[in-house]
Amino acid sequence: MLRFPEILPALKTSTGRFTLTPFSTLDVEPLARILGNDDIWAQGFGDGESRPANPAELNSYIHRRFAGLPIFAIYYTGLPGGPLFAGTTGVTEVTEQYDRVKVGRTVINPAFWGTGANHEVKTAVFDWLFAMGAGRLECDVDPRNERSIRSLIRFGFTVEGTRRRSSPRANGTWRDIVVLSLLVEEWPETRQRAVHALDGRTGWQVPV
Repeated sequence: MLRFPEILPALKTSTGRFTLTPFSTLDVEPLARILGNDDIWAQGFGDGESRPANPAELNSYIHRRFAGLPIFAIYYTGLPGGPLFAGTTGVTEVTEQYDRVKVGRTVINPAFWGTGANHEVKTAVFDWLFAMGAGRLECDVDPRNERSIRSLIRFGFTVEGTRRRSSPRANGTWRDIVVLSLLVEEWPETRQRAVHALDGRTGWQVPV
């Protein structure tokens, strides 16, 4: 039975290269810098909202979209100068009655794309969610975000289908959403593959 806590814990990934702490106002500025990257918005980020046109709008967007949600700030610990903010991930919806959790607000600094960082972070978060009693994890992904869809499939998620005409965009057109899921029964095998894929990355350094 899922029992979701009111306060998020601090988590550490299996290699120790990343720590996850509850997202706070101190993380807004570094997140805004990451969200200034064109590549993130080109993949359908924003749930149909228009891209903020200036720093003030971007800060307002972050506060509106992240406030009140159980979101983790991701920090890379492999630099001598101290932890480096690497992005966010967390939970956007919890249905305790059905042991169902929707995962979202995942933003990874493009400097970490292709390094396995996203899978490493997901493994730590999913370990915690399944330990809390989650039976089903869900991800809703914009069809344009092919990178994320491929990544989730490689991780072990199943594409259940496309929810057509799911929600309106700011420009009045309609968005389709790809729905993916991972079940608790699938987690032991999926986790083993994910951890095995990280074995060769213990000496990896952030490419920035």
